Amino acid sequence: MADEVGSRLVELPGDRVVEVWEGGDADGVPVVFHHGTPSGRLQARLGEEAARRLGVRLVSFNRPGYGRSTDTPPSLASVGVDTLAVADALGIEDVAVLGASGGGPYAVATGLADQRRVRAVGLAGGVGPWRLLEPDPTDPDLPILELADAGDVEAALTGFRDDVGERYVELLALSDAAMTDVFFDGVSEQGADWLTAENKRLFGVDLRDTLRSYDGYARDNVAWGAAWDIDPADLDVPTWLWFGDLDQMVPPSHGRWYADRVPNSTLVPRPGKGHGSTLFEYWDDMLTTLRDQL
Repeated sequence: MADEVGSRLVELPGDRVVEVWEGGDADGVPVVFHHGTPSGRLQARLGEEAARRLGVRLVSFNRPGYGRSTDTPPSLASVGVDTLAVADALGIEDVAVLGASGGGPYAVATGLADQRRVRAVGLAGGVGPWRLLEPDPTDPDLPILELADAGDVEAALTGFRDDVGERYVELLALSDAAMTDVFFDGVSEQGADWLTAENKRLFGVDLRDTLRSYDGYARDNVAWGAAWDIDPADLDVPTWLWFGDLDQMVPPSHGRWYADRVPNSTLVPRPGKGHGSTLFEYWDDMLTTLRDQL
């Protein structure tokens, strides 16, 4: 049974559960939204009004380690498989997927999990292999990822948990709206159209819910920060790549990297847009594009 915000627990194989949210048009075309990092299923509520208006059944779930979803070892491919298991539990056959920021590689993984059922893939500011694309020897995440490279994944996960705990403890003391302001401060987002009072509240509610545990954040950072267990070059599903040319969190080079590898992809620049704007100002365009492939 769904709670007051449309969330419920769905059982998966291996005695696992994932926390699933549904919104938009219950009878509409299904689109699964892979949330950013750190974030969770409630980030999709930013697109619920557009989904309802466009006839889209919008589904999102907490990846392993976030909220009440059972934690699992870092992997992109396994979340792609989980996505289709969630679709099965909800009675969904064919589906489109949209990955935002840290959810981008998971959208690709979902397409690769079954290229017959997944009819379209969209990435909005989707992160690529950032150590390759943004080499910076001073980045504090590098020593943590080197632990994973050496095979000590547990130490890498611990490193990321400790890191996010230090960085976000003060953030969580703020109001929901203030958390959003701080999260996007200095990254070309101040004054952006999407930063309405209600969207700040929704983003903050999701962030606060997400950071009840740091396991999902750590898992994400190892899954797409270390060696990938998927190859985007194998994806032949129609794929759209939406990237802002002022995005400082996930620069346009990530979009070009995907475009060079995904055979059936369309790169769509967002002129003058930063990270949050790329993700949250274009729900109508993204959902319409994906909906129309089903």
